[in-house]
Formats: sequence, structure tokens, C-alpha cells
Amino acid sequence: MTKVIRTADVAVVEEPENDLVMRALASEADMSVTWVQLAGSHRRLSTARSTRAYVVLTGAVEIQLGDDRSQSVEAGNVLLVPRGVPYELSGYGTYLVINAPGFVSGDDEYSAAAETSV
Repeated sequence: MTKVIRTADVAVVEEPENDLVMRALASEADMSVTWVQLAGSHRRLSTARSTRAYVVLTGAVEIQLGDDRSQSVEAGNVLLVPRGVPYELSGYGTYLVINAPGFVSGDDEYSAAAETSV
């Protein structure tokens, strides 16, 4: 069965501690998709459960993955984050986060050094 999800019909959730607003577009056991608008810095986090793909739609997002140098991911590009690898984001833009398996509340583990900036 085909299911069309209209972004404008999905409730906006504000997450001021991560400088973002988001809409959970799809949430299934094997995959989830969330639309996110970032305007600043997202705290350092990791997840032991899911591999994540960040599909940048507009703007540019800086990511610092593990101990690697930060990199800019611009609109039209995709960033893959393996499960268990800590990372942080900053920038101004919109992106889709695809989790496999699907996101479950409590999956995000924020680091004690969450104040680190990219």
C-alpha cells in the first residue's frame, strides 16, 4: 500500500537545546524519516541502535564525526553516520534523517562533553 506523507500535515516539534525544529514523517520498526531545520549547533550524540543517513536539502551542515576533522555537507549531499560513532552538527539548513532500524525514543545518547562546538 502506498502512503503519501505531506510534510505540512505533520506536527512541528521544537528542540531548542539542539537549535532545531523537526517533523517525524515516518516511523516504522525497520526505518524512520524525520525532516529537520537546523539553525545553530546540535549537541554531540551517538546511537548504538541505528545507522543514520543525513540528506541535506538546503543550506550546509558542518559535522564532526568521531575524532575526524569537521566537514561541510552541502545541499544535495548525503552523510552516513555508523551506529555507535559520536558526532555533532552545526549550521543552517534543512535535512532528512533516515534511521535504520527506525528511531525509538531514548536512542540518542548525549555525550557529557555536549558543550563541544564544531
